[in-house]
Amino acid sequence: MKDRILKVSISEAERKGFRFTMGDLAKQLGMSTKTLYGYYPSKEELLNEMIDLAIHELKLKENEILHDSTLNLVEKLQKCLVLIPADFTFAQLIYLEELQRYYPKQWETLDKFIHEQWSGIVSLLDEGIATNKIRPFNKEIFIEVYIGGLYRLMDRASKNRNMISLQDTMQEMVDILMLGILNGNVNEEN
Repeated sequence: MKDRILKVSISEAERKGFRFTMGDLAKQLGMSTKTLYGYYPSKEELLNEMIDLAIHELKLKENEILHDSTLNLVEKLQKCLVLIPADFTFAQLIYLEELQRYYPKQWETLDKFIHEQWSGIVSLLDEGIATNKIRPFNKEIFIEVYIGGLYRLMDRASKNRNMISLQDTMQEMVDILMLGILNGNVNEEN
């Protein structure tokens, strides 16, 4: 039953963000709120489990990508940088800002993961630099720009209330970080 509750909770989060109510969730599940609270004594505990599940899924997916022999180094790097849990692929950027604002303890867990989950990506960057596929650069600044960009986009989404998909946002940001903004023929005069 807990798996079913988690699945419906994720669906509610996709539709309404993290501000869905336990009453809404109980209704979707066809059970009383009291029964729901029997499984999850608080919404915070439910959110903790949702976030833990998402983090676990991200770690598994990253590991799969890192060990996928069909992908080259650049493909692995791009895929790792845009990883989003499958159930949150169509989530909106504003939902992360809602989590940060209304559920600070749960946000702290996610924020810690965002700041600490870089070992696989750093390994890919080191390999790329060692094999001359990536130019040498300051990896710490790259990571800070990535995280800062994500957080700035969250802030912007909450102010504009535009519904930017998390997947699209991450892909665009990674494209800019990896490919830059200049055309290959920038030195040629037109």
